[in-house]
Amino acid sequence: MKMNRLNKVMMVMTLVAISLMSAQAQDYKLAVSNPSGKTLHVKEVNNVRVEAYDGNEIQIETSNKGGRPERAEGLKPLSARGEDNTGIGLNVTSEGSSVTIFQAARREDGMFKIKVPKGMKVQIEHTGQYEGEKIEVYGVSSELEISGRYNDVYMEEVTGPALVNTVYGTIVAKFSSLSQVGPTSLVSVYDDVDVTLPANTKANIVVKTPYGEAYSDMDIEFSKNGDMKKISSTIQGTLNGGGVDLEIKASYDNVYLRKK
Repeated sequence: MKMNRLNKVMMVMTLVAISLMSAQAQDYKLAVSNPSGKTLHVKEVNNVRVEAYDGNEIQIETSNKGGRPERAEGLKPLSARGEDNTGIGLNVTSEGSSVTIFQAARREDGMFKIKVPKGMKVQIEHTGQYEGEKIEVYGVSSELEISGRYNDVYMEEVTGPALVNTVYGTIVAKFSSLSQVGPTSLVSVYDDVDVTLPANTKANIVVKTPYGEAYSDMDIEFSKNGDMKKISSTIQGTLNGGGVDLEIKASYDNVYLRKK
């Protein structure tokens, strides 16, 4: 008898937990045709993770609306960025070859996880002074652009071409390979840039550290006389005979270039 009661209690607790999780999780989906011919623009989303996957939808998930006052219950954020037309705090529009995602309320701090079809180009921009948190990107093997101010940037299993810059944040980039289609540039003004590349990467590399240092365990080939070619704070060399242009710059901090 006691065992039956215990089983019933456990079942009720499980159902309550599942319903709470369902209530907290917020989802939005948008079908995308011909992903390789389209670009995802993510603008002013304070805390975002973008992941490429095998599919034909943009899938957005957040488990926390975060920061909304009690008096706003039942109301939508209203701003120049557009109204929340997703029910999860975002404004999403699709026009031509572009899909644009704005965060409707500036100070909401929930994490937004965005899954994009493989092959879709990704552009992420954050210009806010204090709201910006981490920008994370996983598995993107198409063109990638990231521009931030106070944002740390973390990238893993990416290939580029990539143009990434942040003013006050650190950049950590782990490449599965380095695309030879176009140049890659990784720039932080006031923090470190930490890059990991496969040992067989072909690149013409330029490292700039005006007020910092550069460290590497890769086999960088320098000028004919065996000395590194250094002009002011710029170091130039090649990896595996040269290839695509790769620029790494940390104006007031250090550059770390690692072998995968």
